[in-house]
Amino acid sequence: MQFLGLFFHKLEIYMWVVKDLIELIASLLAVRSLGNGLIRHLLPKYKERAISIGNLFKILGYLIVIVVIVAFTRISTESALFGGTVTGLVLGLALQPVLGNLFAGLIILGTRFIKPGDIITVLNWQIPYQWAPNPGYKFFSPDYIAPGFKGRVLEIGLFSSSLVTEQGHEIKIPNQILLGGAAIEHYTQWSDYITNTLRVEIPIADIKLFESKAKEVLSKFGNNTEIYISEQSDKNYVIYLIKITMPINEDWLKIKDSILRQLITYKQ
Repeated sequence: MQFLGLFFHKLEIYMWVVKDLIELIASLLAVRSLGNGLIRHLLPKYKERAISIGNLFKILGYLIVIVVIVAFTRISTESALFGGTVTGLVLGLALQPVLGNLFAGLIILGTRFIKPGDIITVLNWQIPYQWAPNPGYKFFSPDYIAPGFKGRVLEIGLFSSSLVTEQGHEIKIPNQILLGGAAIEHYTQWSDYITNTLRVEIPIADIKLFESKAKEVLSKFGNNTEIYISEQSDKNYVIYLIKITMPINEDWLKIKDSILRQLITYKQ
């Protein structure tokens, strides 16, 4: 009889554990669905910020759910502590990369290391990067090289973050790698403008003709442009560097396309 009593007592504890786990999983899924719905509702108006708001809602919701489930569980404190210790040791070793990315994501969100909407270049030795090798002078012509991926931050998630490149490719980067590297911000947080550059190679004999055309084209941007002879690529050609300051929300690729189309017709 004593054995049967102990058996049914243990069975009751296991049933409580299963019940609590089901409630925990169901509550976490409900919070996730609500967070995703909030993002979809706010996205048309707030763009990338809606994703941050939704993720913050999900983080707070997860924490509240866990606290409530633990507070109202019927498992004794001793059993919970013993089970939590053993489970914590096993899961702590198995889920170390996952937990590392989770806490890195919380740090990025809390410190605003980077924010959705920022235009950055991610630098980290753990992210393979290969530049175009030919022609050689095209690589060495910039003043410096940042061997990383440039794009607009789309989302700071709990485990990974998303970056959209100018080519429209989405790069998902684990938060631990992102926090453990460097990020070049291409505009300051106090400015609504960004400065972009383009380079044009012109024969030395055409310098005066090209500069006349360039002044005509760039005059449409007022005082927000600068033009320099950056370097001589070989005996017969020079490279012009053109800097254009523009609002962050402007489409740089379209502006660059328009300027280059006009500049390359300088002889006409």
